[in-house]
Amino acid sequence: DIHEVLGKWKQTSCPSCGGEAERDTDTLDTFVDSSWYYLRFCDPHNSLEAFSKKSLDKWLSRNGVDVYIGGIEHAILHLLYARFFNMFLSSTLGLVPCFEPFDRLLTQGMVLGETAKDTKTGRNLRPKEW
Repeated sequence: DIHEVLGKWKQTSCPSCGGEAERDTDTLDTFVDSSWYYLRFCDPHNSLEAFSKKSLDKWLSRNGVDVYIGGIEHAILHLLYARFFNMFLSSTLGLVPCFEPFDRLLTQGMVLGETAKDTKTGRNLRPKEW
């Protein structure tokens, strides 16, 4: 049982004081965790594997997902990791029918503008209230 093995591995001793300690298992960036969700969407009810090659061949074109829409800050890291995973799964394992994960990218820009808050209440002010 993986939970039993993981439980034993997680429990350790502190290298500094020798007391009880627990290893951190959440070590990957959240963008890594979400970099393959578009592949899972092609086969969401598969209980045997993350996705099947057959489902990806059916739902993904040779150019990948038609359009990726996201905020620029999110898109930069997410796309970096998604491209890495997709290219590996495509060129090395042959599981994904497309080399690039997304055919087009539409980023939603950052909203920049002047803002002001009431220093006593912290309430955001409308421009006419400045």
